[in-house]
Amino acid sequence: ESCPRPPPPNAPPLLTCPVKNQAPVMSSSSTHEPFLLSFWEENLPPLLAYSPHPSCPPWFFVSLGFCLLFGALKVTVGKVAKVESYSLLHCVIVAPLSLLCLHYDNSALAMTGVSEPLRTLQCSGPLTPLHTFLPLITLGYALLDLFEGLYDAKPDFILHGSALTLLFSMSAYTGTTHRVATTLVMEVSTVPLQFIHANLPPVPMLLVNLTFLLTFVACRLFLVPKIWYGWLATYYSEPSAQTCMPEWYITVVWVGGLVFHGLNFYWAFYIFKRVIRKAKGVEAMGENADEKEKGE
Repeated sequence: ESCPRPPPPNAPPLLTCPVKNQAPVMSSSSTHEPFLLSFWEENLPPLLAYSPHPSCPPWFFVSLGFCLLFGALKVTVGKVAKVESYSLLHCVIVAPLSLLCLHYDNSALAMTGVSEPLRTLQCSGPLTPLHTFLPLITLGYALLDLFEGLYDAKPDFILHGSALTLLFSMSAYTGTTHRVATTLVMEVSTVPLQFIHANLPPVPMLLVNLTFLLTFVACRLFLVPKIWYGWLATYYSEPSAQTCMPEWYITVVWVGGLVFHGLNFYWAFYIFKRVIRKAKGVEAMGENADEKEKGE
């Protein structure tokens, strides 16, 4: 079975189209690793052994399944104590698993002999199946955000859903979701954010606000920009990191990083502004915060 669309000239083995239900076969002269590490490949079902050619993406259906799951939860359960159930489920799943991906990346040198992100920039495939699978959950969540925004005419939902859908669907379509897995550590700060408007007494609410502030700074203003800088620094300093990526890919890394980090620092400005208001007593911190804001 031939590819519906041939791969580009001199494409690395990762971009070749496999025979249906067979794992990609590597030539003996290739210096690239298989799509999945051989350690994992033997234990995976045939679906996960597809090579990530743009015309052979099975991953959209996985994300669609998560989109339907989150949608069903939103319709059947909805909000519990002012906490959106489907949003909480997403971040509770993704946050700890993204930290696990980050741990694996930090251990890549010991696991494979090549450190990250150099290994990924050399088109060596995902370090673990988790790196491939995790962003598909967020893609499903982004699709629901986009659908909800379009249905209810919510500009913020449309913007957020469109940006995430575009980034993660492009990664899923090209079989490179593992390249964005560690950036999902941003979701760690989303866990306490879910409880900001919950019906909590003042002391637990204070702890929620402090936890959100600390995780926001640690993950969105430090960790993810550090990961982004590591990509760029490795790309420009290691010649082997520039041999298999399309020339336009580094432009996507630059633009995507500037947009998302710009948004995070923009939100940080308003977060710190609210912290100052709360510290001065202008804005309430507790179960009646929303009511006081409406009265001002």
